[in-house]
Amino acid sequence: MQFKNHHLLPACAGALLALGCLLLPTPGPHTQRPHELGHPGPVEGEDEGGVKQAERRRWIEGMHRAAPGVDWRRIEKANQEAERLRRNGLAGAPEGAGGLSGAWFEVGSKNISGHTRCAAYGPERNGERLLYVGSANGGLWRGTMDGTDWTPLSEGLFGGFDDLVVVPPSSLSDADILITRQGSSIYRSDDQGSTWTVPSGLAGISDLRSLVLLPDGLPTVLIYGQWNGGNALLASIDLGQTFSVRKTWPTPWSGELWVPQVGNGAGTDIFLYHNNKIRVSIDGGFQFTVRDGPGGASQGHLTGSEAGGGALYLTSREGNSWVPYRSLDGGWTFNAMAAPPEYWGSQNSMVGFSSNRDALVLGGVNGYTSSNGGQTWEQISSWGEYYGNPAQRLHADLRAINVLPHPDGPAFGDVVYFNTDGGTYRSTDEGHTVENLSLLGLGVGQFYSTLTDSSIPNRIHGGTQDQGYQIGMRTHSTGSGPSTGFSQIISGDYGHLTSPDGSLDRVYSTYPGFTLIASGATSSLSTLDFPQGSSHLWLPPVVADPDTPNSFFFLGRYLWRQYRTGASWSEVHHSTRDFGAGSGSYLSAMAFCPTDPDLAWAANNAGRLWWSTDRGVTWTEGSVGIPGSHYFYGNCIAPHPTDPNRIAASGTGYSTPGVRISVDGGQTWQGLAQGLPQTMVYGVAWAADGSDDLYAATEAGAWHMDASTQVWSNAMGTQAPATTYWSIESVPAQGIMRFGTYGRGIWDLVLSSTPGLGERFCAPAGLNSTGTSATLTAAGSLDPNLNDLSLTAQNLPLNKFGYLLCSRNEDWNVFPGGSNGILCMGTPIGRFIQNVMHSGISGTFTHQVDLTQMPMQPVVAVLPGETWNFQVWYRDLLLLPTSNFTEALRITFQ
Repeated sequence: MQFKNHHLLPACAGALLALGCLLLPTPGPHTQRPHELGHPGPVEGEDEGGVKQAERRRWIEGMHRAAPGVDWRRIEKANQEAERLRRNGLAGAPEGAGGLSGAWFEVGSKNISGHTRCAAYGPERNGERLLYVGSANGGLWRGTMDGTDWTPLSEGLFGGFDDLVVVPPSSLSDADILITRQGSSIYRSDDQGSTWTVPSGLAGISDLRSLVLLPDGLPTVLIYGQWNGGNALLASIDLGQTFSVRKTWPTPWSGELWVPQVGNGAGTDIFLYHNNKIRVSIDGGFQFTVRDGPGGASQGHLTGSEAGGGALYLTSREGNSWVPYRSLDGGWTFNAMAAPPEYWGSQNSMVGFSSNRDALVLGGVNGYTSSNGGQTWEQISSWGEYYGNPAQRLHADLRAINVLPHPDGPAFGDVVYFNTDGGTYRSTDEGHTVENLSLLGLGVGQFYSTLTDSSIPNRIHGGTQDQGYQIGMRTHSTGSGPSTGFSQIISGDYGHLTSPDGSLDRVYSTYPGFTLIASGATSSLSTLDFPQGSSHLWLPPVVADPDTPNSFFFLGRYLWRQYRTGASWSEVHHSTRDFGAGSGSYLSAMAFCPTDPDLAWAANNAGRLWWSTDRGVTWTEGSVGIPGSHYFYGNCIAPHPTDPNRIAASGTGYSTPGVRISVDGGQTWQGLAQGLPQTMVYGVAWAADGSDDLYAATEAGAWHMDASTQVWSNAMGTQAPATTYWSIESVPAQGIMRFGTYGRGIWDLVLSSTPGLGERFCAPAGLNSTGTSATLTAAGSLDPNLNDLSLTAQNLPLNKFGYLLCSRNEDWNVFPGGSNGILCMGTPIGRFIQNVMHSGISGTFTHQVDLTQMPMQPVVAVLPGETWNFQVWYRDLLLLPTSNFTEALRITFQ
C-alpha cells in the first residue's frame, strides 16, 4: 500500500531527555482501555520549583548535547547577538531585504496568549498612554491601556524580557525610551524597537536582579546585581545610554531593591535587601545605612508600600522554604507573616501597593490577595476556572506581578498587572477582580509542534507549552499581527503531533505522562498510558502507523507498537532491538518513507542512525563518518517526498554538524551544515515547492539551504521574528513552510510569490493531461477604482474551454462534481460564465475582470480593503472526459 502524505511533516522528536529507570521492559502484550477526557484544567506540578520543572530543565540540558568544555548557552548568545546586529543594520529596509526569498505571514494563535513577564506604561500624550508588556520568549509588545492594538517591538532581538522601564523622552514628540532586562543583559531602544543597543558601562555584571526607575526628575535608571565577584548598584542619568557604579559590596548575594514611586521618598530613597541586611539610601544610592534583616537567608526578594508611614515586605529563602516578613519602621524590625499558600520564588512574586500598606498580591500557580499585611490570604480564582471564563479568571502560573500607581493620580489607587503563562491581566481593585488584556493579538504562544491537515490545508493542530492542545482554521491575514484564532481543547504541554494519513481525523501526541489521541472532525480526546515498563525520554516521541489508523509507534529504549482492538489498546515490542544497550540512550526520532512504508529510519539521542526495510522490525545501523557524531542528539528525520534514497536528519550542532544527509537510503551519512551556525536544529523539512531545498527550525531562528549550492542562509529576512523555531512542516498544497515557534506562535513562509499581483494558494494545482499544473497570474492595479485587473491561466491543455471563478471565501473541495482537481473557493462562488474562454494552441487564456460587475447574487463591485479569491475551471481529458482547476490566487485590494 502506498503511503500518501500530502503535507510533509518530518519526524521531529523535538529533543527529549530520559525519565525513569533503565528496566528492561516486558515484551507484552499488555492491554489497557483509553481514558476519556472532558476539558481538564492545567495539570499539577507547574510551579517553578516542582518535580516537573526539574525534569524539564534536565530535558533542556540533555537535548543540547555538546563536547566537554563547550558552553552551548554562550554559543547561542553569540548567535543572538549576530542577529541583533544584522537586524539593526537592516532597520528601515523594505520587506524582502536580508536575502529572504518568499513572504512571511503570522498565523497565530490570535486569541490565546502565552507566557508574559512584565508590564509598564508610558507617559501621557494627548490624554492617552501606551501599555508595554514583556514576554518570556516573544519579545516586547505595545498596546493600548485596554489591551488592544498589540504590536511587537523587538522582532530583531532574541528572547524575552524579565523587567522593563519606560523612560519619558526629552520631548514627547519623540518615541518612549525602552530599557529592558533579559536575564543578565540590558537592552535599550529609542525608536520603538526598530533597533536595540547595549548600554555602555555594564562590563562585569552578572545575575542581574533588579531594573527600576528612580523618579528623581532626571530620570535615573538603576540596576542591581552581581558585579566583578561581588554586588553593585549601577545608575544611568543619560536615558539609559551609559551606566556607572554608585555602590559596591564585596559579597555576592541574590537580593533585590525597591524604590518608592510616590510620596516624600520618591526620587531619593532606595531600599536594598542584600546579604541578610536591609540597606537604606536617602540620596539616590550613593550612601547606605545598614539595618539587620531576619538573617539566615541564602537569597531574598523585597517590596514595599509608600502609604501610611510605609511598609517593607521581604521573602527570605531559609533552607528549602520561603519565609515572608513585614516591617513597619523602615526595616529596623521585622515580624514573620503567615506562610503564603503558594509562592513562585522570583522577583515580583509578592508586591505591595503605594496606596494601601496593608494590601499585597502574591503569585504562584494561582493568585492571592491580602488586605491585612499578609496575616491571611484570599485566593483570587482557581486555575481551573480560567477555561470557562478566560476573560475574567487568571491563567495558571503567575510569573511576575507589577503594581503601578494609577496613571490618573493617587486618588485612584494602583493598577495591578498579573503576568501569567496565559498572558497579562489588569486589576483596579487590588487584585480582587481581573480583566484579561491578552485576548486579541498578543502573539506570544510557545509551540512545540504543528500538524496541518492534508485534505483541508487551512486546518491546523498545535501542541504548546502551558497553552494546551490547540486547533484552528487558518485565516488569511488582512493586516499586521496574528490572523487566526485557535481553540484550546485541553490544557497542558503537548508535542510530537503525528497522523496516519496526513489528515487530522486521528492525531497522536504526547504529554509528560500519557499519549493524547484526538479523533474525528470534533477532535474528541482520550489518553493512553505509556507502555508498561517502558524506559523513555521525558516527552517521548510517537509516530503514527502509515497503514493503520488505530496504531502508532512509541519511541523509548525499545520501539513499541500500541494498537487498538475493539475498545481496548494493546502494546507490544515492535522490534527486539535494544537502542540503548550499554549507553542508556533512547530513540529520539523515527520516520517512514512517504512512498514506501516498508522503509523506515530512526535516530537516538547519542548520534546513532538506523535504517529498516521491513517497517521497523529489524534495523541496520548506518555509517556516520562525521567528526563528533556522538554529540549529535537526533531530533528529526525528514525523508525526501519522492526519492527514498535521500533522507535528512537534524539535531544538536554545537560539536558536530547539526544537519546530515544520506543519499543511499540511510546506509551512510554526511554533514550538511555549511553556512549554518552552531546551534540546535529542532527540525528540517524539504521545500514545499519541489525545489529540493531544505528549511530548518533552529534555536537560532529559521534557516534555508539552497539545493544548488548546498549552503545555508538566514530565512528570517526582516519580516519574521528572531526567536526559537521549534518545529517545521512542509505544506505543498499552499506552497508554505509552516514553523512553530517557542514564543511567537505559528508562522508561515510562502515560498514563491506569484509574479505580478496577489498570493498563490492551493498550489501547485493537480496535474492535468499535459503532465503539468495549471497556473494563474494577475496583472494590473490593486486599486479597484481603476478597474484594471487581468488574470492569465497557463499550462492548460490545448483547445479547451474554461471560465473564471471568484469568491471572498476559501475552502478545500477535492474532486467536486467529478473533476480531477481541487476547488479552493468557498461559497458563495461567482462564475464568469458570460466570458467562456478558449485555451487555443498556446494552452493559455486571459480574462480582463470588470471589478464593478463581480458575478455574485446580487452583482457587486470590489471595494478597497476587500480580499477576493480567483481560480479557473477548465475542461480536460484524463482517461475520461472531465475537468480540472488551476491553482488559486488571493488578491487584497487597496
